[in-house]
Amino acid sequence: MAARTWIAVVLACVVWFTYVQWFAPPMPKPGASPSTAQQPSNTTSPATPVAMAQESFSTELPKAIAVHTIPNGKLEIEFSSAGGRISDAAVLGYRETIQKDAPYIRPVRREQSGYNLSTLFSDASLKEFGNEIYQGIATSDGYRFTRENKTARVTKTFKVEPDSHFIKSDILIAVKDAKQQNLGVLYMPLGGTGFKFDANNPLEGWQVTAYQNETLTRKTVDQLTEGETLLQGNSHWVGFGNRYFATVLINDSALNPDIVLVKKGGFEGAFLRYPLNVKPDQKEIALSVRIFVGPKDYSVLSTVPGLRQMIDYGTFSFLAYPLLELLRFFYRFIHNYGIAIILLTILVRLLFYPLSVKSAKSMKAMQKLQPQIAAIKEKYKDEPQRFNQEQMALFKAHKVNPLGGCLPMLIQLPVFFALYAVLGNSIELFHAPFFGWVQDLSGKDPFYVFPILMGISMFVQQKMTPMAGMDPAQQKMMMFMPIVFSFIMISLPSGLTVYIFLSTLFGIGQQLLINRSFPGATASTA
Repeated sequence: MAARTWIAVVLACVVWFTYVQWFAPPMPKPGASPSTAQQPSNTTSPATPVAMAQESFSTELPKAIAVHTIPNGKLEIEFSSAGGRISDAAVLGYRETIQKDAPYIRPVRREQSGYNLSTLFSDASLKEFGNEIYQGIATSDGYRFTRENKTARVTKTFKVEPDSHFIKSDILIAVKDAKQQNLGVLYMPLGGTGFKFDANNPLEGWQVTAYQNETLTRKTVDQLTEGETLLQGNSHWVGFGNRYFATVLINDSALNPDIVLVKKGGFEGAFLRYPLNVKPDQKEIALSVRIFVGPKDYSVLSTVPGLRQMIDYGTFSFLAYPLLELLRFFYRFIHNYGIAIILLTILVRLLFYPLSVKSAKSMKAMQKLQPQIAAIKEKYKDEPQRFNQEQMALFKAHKVNPLGGCLPMLIQLPVFFALYAVLGNSIELFHAPFFGWVQDLSGKDPFYVFPILMGISMFVQQKMTPMAGMDPAQQKMMMFMPIVFSFIMISLPSGLTVYIFLSTLFGIGQQLLINRSFPGATASTA
């Protein structure tokens, strides 16, 4: 395969990967189909809870009343007595823009999250516990809310883990009427109103993620279907967030909830749904969840099973994790992620240099055979099958593998895709400065310098790469590929464009060495 055909393959794969990462609807996950439960769920029939949820979400919550704010070194958490819940949370150390006085990132927003992190009840006798005023008292490490009526007493205890992004939430429902055994279901919503999905703005790329039976379901808010989508199985957690930050409800109870994706009444998100069935000798129901609010930091998320999958590293995540560790390793020494990307690029190029040499050898061997292939093609121009037979015989006689120039390069594609995902989705690059005009490696290059340089370097690399049998029309078509690729890179994170430009630049250096080591081949003249 010709070298420039290989470039076309790479470009096509990058376009495909960009589409899959940010634009394509997610493929159905095994076991996550709303119509097929992987495990029996200990809940009531879906029909009744769905109707009750619609009524709950159509009830307007009173204005949030802030009763206590706790800074724990990582978060600034605002509690509200309206519904006895977390009404707002800011992530300390991360700001909305690179300006020093910009507001902190707030994954939980009081103005957009009226139902977020509340507790809604389907039973009419408990409905007031969803949005009415609780009595609150500050504790040494959080807050405790209580409210009671003739049916039950509800106590909610929040424990803010010090210097952490986790909050422990315990809910105790003490039942006063021993004869009432079915209290309907409890909903814990996650999401809000006015959220959108913008693939080019990482802070507006809102999506819902759910983890059941060790299987992830991921949907952007614009992919949520109107109404509700029921997911049943062994539910671990449900999350709502953008590319870099998220809020997650982690089930820590003996009861197994369903996960329901929801889009109705202006609300977009999901909720955990717990059955509230009381046994004859039971006087209370205890539920427990851990709430995560913060950045999608691999090290932090890895402390909870499956939670690191909140970071969308795609198909080749198994390669993305070690590459991220290498990036962090370089950063510990030079304290600049831009330079860390340069060092990682050099390392990857050096590791794959033997494959590049092998590919070059095969291409040059193919190039030497081009006059004979052309002669065979002319001789058997009316006999395609005979031409193929004679061509393969020629390859065999000279011990040339026609795919030898392509296969070594294809082996590198998974690493390329994994690096693409790491540099486009890792919190480490969020607002991380490089130098000069690049002060945010997670944002696009403000002056498009690196996309343009990448296009120029790609053009140079094409001119240097030997061609094996590419006709003039194909050659001229390939000359437009650097322009196309530059346009693709314009809106992507600058950290990613830095990597691709440098990788192409080092590719030019490698090609110079290869051309000196294997002289005699002609470069592109297109």
